[in-house]
Amino acid sequence: MKKNRKLIFILCIALGLVCLAVNLFAASQYGHLEDIRAQQAARKKALAQIQAADILGIDPDTVVVPDEVTLTRMDELVMALQGARTLLMVLGIDLLIIGVGGILFSLYKARGKAAGSDKKPGSGSNVLGILIALLALCLDLAIASPVFLTGSNFLNVFQQISINFVVAVGMTFVIISGGIDLSVGSNIALSGLLMGILMKNFGVPVPVTIIVCILFSGFIGLVNGVLISFLDLPPFIATLGTMSIVRGAAYTVTGGQPIYTFPTGFTAVSGRVAGIPLYSTLIMLAVILLGWYVLRYTRIGRFTYAVGGNESCARLSGINIRKVKCFVYLVSGLCCGVASLLLSSRLDSAVPTNADGQEMDAIAAVVIGGTSMSGGEGSMIGTLIGILIIGIIANGLNLLGVAQGPQKMVKGLIIVVAVIIDVIRRKASDSGA
Repeated sequence: MKKNRKLIFILCIALGLVCLAVNLFAASQYGHLEDIRAQQAARKKALAQIQAADILGIDPDTVVVPDEVTLTRMDELVMALQGARTLLMVLGIDLLIIGVGGILFSLYKARGKAAGSDKKPGSGSNVLGILIALLALCLDLAIASPVFLTGSNFLNVFQQISINFVVAVGMTFVIISGGIDLSVGSNIALSGLLMGILMKNFGVPVPVTIIVCILFSGFIGLVNGVLISFLDLPPFIATLGTMSIVRGAAYTVTGGQPIYTFPTGFTAVSGRVAGIPLYSTLIMLAVILLGWYVLRYTRIGRFTYAVGGNESCARLSGINIRKVKCFVYLVSGLCCGVASLLLSSRLDSAVPTNADGQEMDAIAAVVIGGTSMSGGEGSMIGTLIGILIIGIIANGLNLLGVAQGPQKMVKGLIIVVAVIIDVIRRKASDSGA
């Protein structure tokens, strides 16, 4: 472990202990401050009584006015610290977790190097650091909001992340391959409207509707793959164009009007059994387990890492680059179809504006989970933790009453920070740090 990193982690631990010590000192002065506030309130009340007596023409001599409380600089400081106690505790815990976790993680990596181990890209070597971040986040929100640790809130979080959960699985394949898919939100919206049209206007059975619409979403993803692999369009441009086309189609097919009230068999997909979103949970588990298995244990999964790591070397190795790219975008499209099922059944409606900005949430979850935007590295376990982090942040901001505007700013900042960390980590790895 480099000396400067060690000093940074030790500094974090020291600052964390200082923050917690200051918080404890402010807590110990709570009784003294309450006495001061009580004396100030009594004096203010007496002065108000005298003023009222003057107005009413009553003799105010019976009112006893307490002496004015003189605040020392220490009292003023402690009062200021009282208002920042929660912040001090959160900051102190975060710094301790960063410091202790950073030292343990660095020692773990140093021990692995000494033993001669060399983990391949995508093996999930960054999971420990992401788990530390998730732990710190949960502790912060538990301190900031007592509602956070309740069972009902966790069930709400789990159901709210179900959409992003499924979309991020497909996005993981795409980003590992070195691409990006900006059309996922539009795909979800159009697929949901198609479900509504088939069931409401044509009376198509629910199972057939679900299968057809999932395949339709997969077709949209496959179109992205064809544009990128056969026409050599940059993934950003190809999916950006598809995003606009598909979103425009979503507004066109219903004239911008929503579709409401789906059959009971359809809405039951997101219903709760004994208070638990059972079917949504099973679908999410099936999707991520399948994605994990394909990435880790199949040839196409290994080829996905190879294409993202170095496309030229992968081509010289005999890998069909076009096939791999079409596959990953097909997977992303199929995941959008499943996400559309979960979203439409939960809302019992389909609206052209559904899943607007969903691509940002999915990309944020994948990048936070340790998948490199440069491709060739990532894991489903990391994506799972990244999804939890994004969902918990959104839930915590809602509990704290933060508006939607600042929430979007926070998500954008998270993406930028995660990419910066990835760039720094790759540079350190390339230089042999």
